Amino acid sequence: MTLTSFYGNLLYQTDQYPLIKDHLSIIAERMWEGIRANHDFIFQEINNYHPDYLGRAIEELKTLSLTIEDCKTTIANEYSFKNWDVIEQLEDLYDHDFEKAVNFLIGGNLKELKKLIKTNPLLVTKRSKYGHRATLLHYTASNGVEMWRQKSPSNLPEITQFLIHQGADCKATMQVYGGEFTTLTLLKSSVHPFEAGIGEEMINILK
Repeated sequence: MTLTSFYGNLLYQTDQYPLIKDHLSIIAERMWEGIRANHDFIFQEINNYHPDYLGRAIEELKTLSLTIEDCKTTIANEYSFKNWDVIEQLEDLYDHDFEKAVNFLIGGNLKELKKLIKTNPLLVTKRSKYGHRATLLHYTASNGVEMWRQKSPSNLPEITQFLIHQGADCKATMQVYGGEFTTLTLLKSSVHPFEAGIGEEMINILK
């Protein structure tokens, strides 16, 4: 089992939980189930995003008395919100087309992404409702966004070129890691595109 398969369709059910805070609450509860089931990938998610446990060994985390509050803290940071209190105060609704576009992008489904942007061209410059405020182009860096969305499909260079051709701003920044970063900067410190063998090509496209 993987992180994505553990959460399953829940990650994509933005239509069933139109309020972002409701959706993230359910995701945090699912994470709590993963802790109780002792899944390594959940503890890896925690050591990537929980500010108190960054970089801590999985086996060490398993010995701690983690709680649902730790899950909420992890999810808040993974989705780039300052803390869980900020999420609870959110009344924002999902932009369903934007979420669909991101999922087409990370899934390498350029055909459907093109169709969606043709009907809604403003998607190219829209921003995520999550705390990082990423554009679609930022998601091509496979860095700084939700852990399960840090993917680099083989046709990512073609997708990136398409977005730029449609008006995506390479100089736009997103808010993550305590600062503001462009897609290119995030790409250079991302492992996924280079593991996929497309890192250098992506750098040349984004320069």
